[in-house]
Amino acid sequence: MLLLFAVQFATAKPPKVEKVDTDKMPPGDPQTQAALATALKNMSTGVWTVNGTITGQKTIKVHGLLSGEDFDLSMEPGVKPDTPMRDIAIKDKAWICSDGETWHGASADDRLLFNWTHVPIMGGRDLPPFEKVGSEQKDGATRIHIRLKVPEKKTNPKELPQYWLVLDANGQAQYIAHTDMPLFSQAKQTVIYASLDYAPTKEKIAPPQLGAPVDENAHGFMDIEQHKMDWAKKIVRVELDPKLLQSEQIGESTYRGFVEDTTGHFGRIEFPHDSLVKLGFLKKTVSGTHAWEELQQMGAAGGTQGAPVVLYIEIIPLGEKPAARAVAVGSKMSKEADGTVTYSW
Repeated sequence: MLLLFAVQFATAKPPKVEKVDTDKMPPGDPQTQAALATALKNMSTGVWTVNGTITGQKTIKVHGLLSGEDFDLSMEPGVKPDTPMRDIAIKDKAWICSDGETWHGASADDRLLFNWTHVPIMGGRDLPPFEKVGSEQKDGATRIHIRLKVPEKKTNPKELPQYWLVLDANGQAQYIAHTDMPLFSQAKQTVIYASLDYAPTKEKIAPPQLGAPVDENAHGFMDIEQHKMDWAKKIVRVELDPKLLQSEQIGESTYRGFVEDTTGHFGRIEFPHDSLVKLGFLKKTVSGTHAWEELQQMGAAGGTQGAPVVLYIEIIPLGEKPAARAVAVGSKMSKEADGTVTYSW
């Protein structure tokens, strides 16, 4: 059986149909339905912590903050072994840290972690029938346990969507404290299982603190070489020739570009996701390592003429070695009213 809660919840077996025949569903208890609707509505405002696991072919730990459409979420393992990945989105801006050390601008449309953790508490939808299973006292509060009500007697209860709702002293539902929820992944056509805890919090979702550039000047690779230790973990503005000399994939979604600055010196910069395309260096991202001539033959080479490409990079010295990483964090800088500096593409 598959239930559509705006995105799909599922039982253990992927369905052959896309909609539930609500006429065949047993009726829900009005009090239980109202309690769930109230809890979901209450969680549409404010800030909530979330902590738990998403289990498919492997188990992923997730934790962080949710506030409406905004989020600050981490998953472990991330794209890099033994390193959590953290993703922040506030309105139309987003940032990601996949190496445990550096932040860069990301797409606010990349919402995998958000969907995993937000779908179970998403309100404003027609709810299928739920039934009360029991109640308990936990952490000084009364919680009721409710479960999807289905006609099939042989259905494994553990494979059905379940909620534990916190009640106030008057017995009114406040919020969802825990859910065990099967989710159907459209992308992989498989079922994953979410087991998540929620709680209200006074924490705020904020952008990563990268700081303003060291100055307003456009620096070249020679400047970076001379000042890399003084500029450790700081942001530097550079201007680059629009022709990409080489593209090298160095991670699942990380690329190293060999470029020339406007002073005629050459260097390598790490670029996230599709930023090489957004900057015009490439027409499409490509795996492997390719010089400009190869990129041209593949139809992937970007522009070769025009205005310099402005880029903000973070300087990461490599321990005691004389080298340093240059990591692109964005091509645009903005200052918020509170003085916070953010970078985007």
